[in-house]
Amino acid sequence: MGELSLATAHVHHSPPFLNPENPMSPPISREIAQTLSDTVKMVKDVEAQDAKIQPQYKKMSGGLKAGIDNASEEEISLYRPQLAKVGKLIDTALSTIQGAIGLLSQLRKDEALMEAKFDQIEKLVKSVAAKRKKLAEQSAEARKLEADAEDALTAAQKGAQSAEADLSALQAQVASFMETINFMETAMPKLEAAAKKAYDKKDQKALTDARSKLIDFLPFKTGVTGMRMRVEKYKKAYPDIGRDQRNEVQYLLDDLLRAEGILEEADKKVKELMKLGQVKKEEKAAPPPKKTPMPGSEVAKAGKAIGLDPKDNPKLAKILNDEPRHKWAEALGKLATTLKLKETDGKKLVLLLNKVDSIRKAQLIDL
Repeated sequence: MGELSLATAHVHHSPPFLNPENPMSPPISREIAQTLSDTVKMVKDVEAQDAKIQPQYKKMSGGLKAGIDNASEEEISLYRPQLAKVGKLIDTALSTIQGAIGLLSQLRKDEALMEAKFDQIEKLVKSVAAKRKKLAEQSAEARKLEADAEDALTAAQKGAQSAEADLSALQAQVASFMETINFMETAMPKLEAAAKKAYDKKDQKALTDARSKLIDFLPFKTGVTGMRMRVEKYKKAYPDIGRDQRNEVQYLLDDLLRAEGILEEADKKVKELMKLGQVKKEEKAAPPPKKTPMPGSEVAKAGKAIGLDPKDNPKLAKILNDEPRHKWAEALGKLATTLKLKETDGKKLVLLLNKVDSIRKAQLIDL
């Protein structure tokens, strides 16, 4: 740009301005010399603006691109407004360039100037043309990034809503499961004590009943496995959830770990009580033969047949084991009403129970 100083140096001379390099060339008018000086100043302003814009544009556009690629609301929110500020600087620079282009258009029409200062005009034209192209492309890219950022934010927000909804559903499922586990935890020591007391008193029925109820807890081990699989599936589906949601997921896993420990303890107690074997009856006071209690697994089938919640199976077992068959309808009707089952007609409930193989066979034997 060494030649730019020549234009400004002539401004203070009286017209006409002669070309010092070629005195025989046509003179340059004062107005054209002043226009050239203004153009040089404007191009320098453009260069200064561009020098300020480029590092900022590179940083903010790169950061926003990464935020969009990562679907990161935090990164998008950080870089998006900053890129918008750079966009305003680009608009200002493009406006200045348009002004410089207008002046250069005037200068190109002056034959004297073009003959004397062609190389200088050429450099000015190339400079503003290159910067206009670059800044225009960056302006367009910034607008596209703005649109992409908006789409990314919308997608991220939809993903967050879905993650929150699925987490709420998962929490409800685990909470319901843990209610049953908490019941077991409270019932286990009581059942263990009842079984040992029954054994000491040679009460086989009470011993079997307590052991059966404990055995009924064991199938819930598969429930723990199933729940844990659901939680792990959620983690894979939403790997980018926030810290609070990750904490909630961990709470669910902690609950399931506790449930697993409770069920392992139930299994241990069942094995210990099974070692007691059957109550040894005294020969001189042999009690009359008693009805063999229905196994827990069969009670579970019966409960399923009438739509009973597994946690209420012990109540059903008490009816099936303690009540004579002709009183089942009455007892089942009361239980169904208390538990608010779909079917509360005791006779219909007995018909449903008769579909269970073991109960149907026992009925035939009784007949």
